[in-house]
Amino acid sequence: MNNAIIVPGVTDLNKGDQALVWESWRLAKDTGLYDEVYILDAGENDEERALLCQQSEDHGFKLLANILKHPRRGQHKADQHIKESKLELLKQIRNAGMDFKNTRHLIKICNDLEKVKKSFDDKTYQTVKQFHEAKTIFVKGGGFIHAYGEKTAPYLMWYFLFYVRLAKALGKKVVFLPNSYGPFIGLTVKQQVRTVFNQLDLVYARENVSSKSLGQLLEKNIPVEMDLGFFLEKGSQDEALKILQKYNLTKEDKIVGVTIRPWRFPGLSNPEALYKKYIDSVVALTKHLLDKGYKVALCNQSLGPNSHEDDRNAIRDLLDKIQDPNIIWINENLSCDILKAVYSNFYFFVGTRFHSIIFSLTSLVPSIAIGYGGNKALGIMGDFNLDDYVVQIQDVQPDLLIKMFDQAISEYDHIKSKLDQSMSLVTESRNRLLKDIQSLY
Repeated sequence: MNNAIIVPGVTDLNKGDQALVWESWRLAKDTGLYDEVYILDAGENDEERALLCQQSEDHGFKLLANILKHPRRGQHKADQHIKESKLELLKQIRNAGMDFKNTRHLIKICNDLEKVKKSFDDKTYQTVKQFHEAKTIFVKGGGFIHAYGEKTAPYLMWYFLFYVRLAKALGKKVVFLPNSYGPFIGLTVKQQVRTVFNQLDLVYARENVSSKSLGQLLEKNIPVEMDLGFFLEKGSQDEALKILQKYNLTKEDKIVGVTIRPWRFPGLSNPEALYKKYIDSVVALTKHLLDKGYKVALCNQSLGPNSHEDDRNAIRDLLDKIQDPNIIWINENLSCDILKAVYSNFYFFVGTRFHSIIFSLTSLVPSIAIGYGGNKALGIMGDFNLDDYVVQIQDVQPDLLIKMFDQAISEYDHIKSKLDQSMSLVTESRNRLLKDIQSLY
């Protein structure tokens, strides 16, 4: 059958991830090769599944059951968004051990559907059956192939690459859409990445830093194409203006949008101190913005699925330290296209969440990026010749953020012009991806 499947599962609460899945789907459909394109669901129970998948289902996407659960099993401790307890970690390690054993067995027998039916539940059987019938498996864009030497790194790589292993065991073509890669620190990490990535039919990096990182590991050239978030089209401007109106904001206000997030600083020994410094630095910048007459809009770019991925926890931490009538929390669960439309009405943007930066840059809103989780922010900002406006989260200082903002304002029109000139590159990149995928058949 002429079908395709996009992996891993969708998480509608994370608007960047949602955009990547939606745009992976649109890219696959626009090749003209596939009758149907499925995406994988997520969630450990009906309530969580609704949170993670409902917006996608409402948009008409067809979902398949996700057959590899997260080791956390939907148990999210609200008070552990910076550091997880040893007990929770031990539970996850136990779950990961069982999942590794089961999924390794599944890959061994996956070509025999009768054996799969006898050994696994019906959801697993139905999803594996769809993999049998699919023509191509697409790995959505993103930035999840990295490890910092955590003790959990070997299983993390297995978890993230499981569906690729399954697809290749079934002899399917696999397209790894533009991602960020590296670092690859940890037991078996490099070996797993080499083994899996050398089987791929197409693989792309989304910025030059990652292209170099993965290219050195695989000893081959990795082409660079745009992050799929760049291709997201803005939603309704009328809807966006209604949201602003709800919070007593207008397009005429000089609004600085801000996204912040919880972060555990993997591989570093003092996460609590570094997180405090990060929040304090954003507080200092916020005071500076208020003094300059700007309004500050705090935005939910991600609301889950766990406390570490819920920006509202970081926003509450910030609001514990500073409050003002001109600090407005746009506390909404908006779909990615509407959120991008909201951002397009801002004057400036300061984003920790990577795709909040992409949404703002493609709306021609000058921005500062606070990078985390590998090479993605450094790489993207560098590719746009905006190296002066990115800082890694562990290196954030109050004075540095203020200095970067003031410099950006002094070069505001130049940055805006630079962004405008870069937008033609977005269309060119998407067209190259389409042609490459079509050339597989």
